[in-house]
Amino acid sequence: MRFKTAVRNINTFTKLAHSLERVGKRCLLRLTPDTIHFIIIPDYTGTQVWAALGVETLFEDYHIQSAADDCINLEIPVDNLHRALRSAGNANEIIIRLTRRDRFAVLSFCISVAGRTGTNTITHHVTVRVLNQSYISTLREPQCPEPDVHIILPPLSGLKAISERFKNLTDRILIKANMNGEMKLRAESDSVKIETVWKGLINPELDPAQILEPGRHPSQIRDKGAFATVRVDARDWLNFLRVHVVAKRVIACFCEDHALIIYVYVTEPEDEYSAVLTYYISTYVE
Repeated sequence: MRFKTAVRNINTFTKLAHSLERVGKRCLLRLTPDTIHFIIIPDYTGTQVWAALGVETLFEDYHIQSAADDCINLEIPVDNLHRALRSAGNANEIIIRLTRRDRFAVLSFCISVAGRTGTNTITHHVTVRVLNQSYISTLREPQCPEPDVHIILPPLSGLKAISERFKNLTDRILIKANMNGEMKLRAESDSVKIETVWKGLINPELDPAQILEPGRHPSQIRDKGAFATVRVDARDWLNFLRVHVVAKRVIACFCEDHALIIYVYVTEPEDEYSAVLTYYISTYVE
């Protein structure tokens, strides 16, 4: 089993690690010849994160070899990954290798930084756990119906401030949106009901390359003023909102009675090498 690569885009990689660190402590890093997968399935939360990026988004001079069709599956502590990448912000070159150190598998980050007397090299060793293919084959990305409503969320920092106040009133938050650019956030308890309303938000165009018949999509045939509603755990919602520090654009897809699917663009969607994380937040039917 061999893996070695140079980092092409340290800024995007660092932002990705920062985003993942906000959700879970450990991440499944699945390396294939063409794609890099980041997966978080925490034990005690209803939120999952799935991301699949082309190798060229993050890496160059990419070499991978294994007996499992040249795929390598690693479990990695996200905080240690983020710490190693954050220390490489001014690096001239970053080389990552999968190796062993004191009988443990590690990802070694060799960071070359120009100094007054020449180039200095700093090495960070991040201990990882190699996962077998049989375990990986049991993992499945959640399957959801086509969304009833899709909308670009307002700035997450503002949503986070409001949601933190709502969490003091209830364990679950009601979120509504429609195809007329409107969204509502509501907290209810036995003694109080509070609602915040946004108007003039954007309902993004469907991509014909992704949707076979855009005109027959559920979001296109419903009444534009009709709200789709999801009820989410306040802790799960706030954990997601912690990514506000790195999110460039966030699109929420409302699948009533199923899930809230949220696409977080760590880079701008039109960037040459885009990076997007998909969050699946479980909903409650009451």
